[in-house]
Amino acid sequence: MRRHPSAVISSRRLRQRLIPRLLLANFLGAVFIAAYLEMTAKLPRGVSRGEQAVGRATGLVISFAVLALLALTYFRRRFLPEWRWLDEARAPTPSEREALLTQPWRMTRHAFLIWVATAVALGLGVALPDGDLRYVVVTFVSVLLGGTAACTLTYLVIEAVLRPAFALALEGRTPEPAPGPGLGQRLFLAWALGSGVPLLGVAVTPLVRQKGAAAPVWAPMVLLGVVGLLAGARLTGITARSVAAPMRRLGTALRRVQQGDLDVRLLVDDGGEIGVVQAGFNEMTAGLREREHLRDLFGRYVGEEVARRALEEGVELGGELRHASVLFVDIVGSTALAQRLPPTEVVTLLNRFFQAVVRSADAEGGWLNKFEGDGALCVFGAPAPDLDHAAQALRAARSLLDELRHLELDAGIGVSSGEVVAGNVGAEHRHEYTVIGQPVNEAARLTEAAKRRAGRVLASAVTVAASGEEGRAWVQTEPVELRGIPGAVMVYEPVATSLVPRST
Repeated sequence: MRRHPSAVISSRRLRQRLIPRLLLANFLGAVFIAAYLEMTAKLPRGVSRGEQAVGRATGLVISFAVLALLALTYFRRRFLPEWRWLDEARAPTPSEREALLTQPWRMTRHAFLIWVATAVALGLGVALPDGDLRYVVVTFVSVLLGGTAACTLTYLVIEAVLRPAFALALEGRTPEPAPGPGLGQRLFLAWALGSGVPLLGVAVTPLVRQKGAAAPVWAPMVLLGVVGLLAGARLTGITARSVAAPMRRLGTALRRVQQGDLDVRLLVDDGGEIGVVQAGFNEMTAGLREREHLRDLFGRYVGEEVARRALEEGVELGGELRHASVLFVDIVGSTALAQRLPPTEVVTLLNRFFQAVVRSADAEGGWLNKFEGDGALCVFGAPAPDLDHAAQALRAARSLLDELRHLELDAGIGVSSGEVVAGNVGAEHRHEYTVIGQPVNEAARLTEAAKRRAGRVLASAVTVAASGEEGRAWVQTEPVELRGIPGAVMVYEPVATSLVPRST
C-alpha cells in the first residue's frame, strides 16, 4: 500500500504520543474532582482543613496511580494488538480498519466505565462509613462530573493522535458506512465539556453541597464556570479546526482542479462525514482523469474537433451537408518499400510520414480523418464550418510537400473541394466520423495522377478558385484524365516545388 509521506507511523510512536496525553487528560479530571470536593464537602469530625487537604491529595495520587496502572494494562492487552498491521507495514484487513476507526469511541467508553466504577467505589467505600448520605452523593457527583470531562478530553486526544493511522487505513477507500465519529458527535462532545458538564455541575451544586463546607456556595460554581469557559473555548477551537482545516484543503484542491490540475489528491484521514467527502473528491478527480484520458485518446483517433462535438452533442448515425475541402496523400512506391525493408523499418517510415501529415493539417485547422494503409485523408471545413477551407487545404498541401522532401519521403498529394456529407457512418455500437462525396473520390484520383508528375501535387480548379489569395501560389497545368471520372479535368500545381511563403 502506498503511504502518504506525512502519515507513516508505527504502533510504538502511537503509544509514545498517546499514553502521556491520556494520563494528563484523566489527571486533570482527578484534579477537578479533588477541587470540587474540597469546596462542597464538609470536614470530617476531628480533622483540620490542612489534614483533610493532605489526605485527599494523597488519596488522589494513590488512587490515580492505581487506576492508571490498571487502565494501561487493559489498554495494552485490549487495543495494542489492533495496531499490529502498522508494524507489519501492510494494509489493514477490513476488521482491522473498522477497529481502528472505532477506537476513539471504544477507548472513551471503557474510560467512562472506569470512572463510573471509581465513583461508586469512592462513594460507598469512603464516604458511606462517615454516615452522611449527602457526602456519598457529593462524592459520586464530583467523580461523575470530573470523569465525564476527562472522558471528553480522552476522546479528542485519541482522535487527534490516531489521525495519521486513519490516513493509512483509509487510503484509496471511502469510509462508508462511516464507522468513525461524525460532525454531530464531535459538536456534542464540545458542548458536553464546554457547556453541558459545567452547567450540570452548577445546577446540582446547591443540592449536593454539604452544610458546613469551608467554601461558600458560589465558589464551586465559579470553578465550574471557569472550567466551562476555558474548556469550551479550547474545545470549540479544536472542533472548528477539525472541520475547517479539511474544508480549506478541499477548497484549495477544487481551485486546482478548476485550473486544470487533475492530479491533486486529498489525504483521507477522517472516518466520518469529512472522510466521505475527502474520498468522494478523490474519486471525482480519478473519474475526471479517466475521462480526460479517454477524451485525449478519442481525439487522437477521430480528431479533437470531432471528439469535442461528440462529447457536447452526443453521437447519432447520419450526416449533414457541408462545403469542405479534402486532401489525400499516398506514398509513392510503397509496395516496393515493403518488399525491400524489414517490417519494423516500414513502420518507422510510415510513422514519420503520418507525423508530417498531421502537423501540416493541424497547422491549417484541418484534421486527419483516417489512415489508409500508406495513405491518409485530411478534411478542412468539417465538422466545424470554415469559409476558408479551400485555402487551408492548399496551404497544407504545399507545406506537406516541402516537409516530405526534407524527410526524403516521396508521396503524391491531391486536393479537391465541394459538397460532402459529413457524419457518423457504421452501426449503432461501432461507427466512425467521415466525409463522403465527389470531392473525396476526386482527391484520391488526383493523388494517383500526382504520383506521375514531378511536382507531386495536384488540386482541382474548384479548390483553387475558392481559395482567394492562396490561388496566386498555384498555376494551371494541362488537363488530366482521372480514373472513373469522364473527360479531362482541369488541374493546378504549386508555382514552385518548394514552399511558397503564405500571403498575409
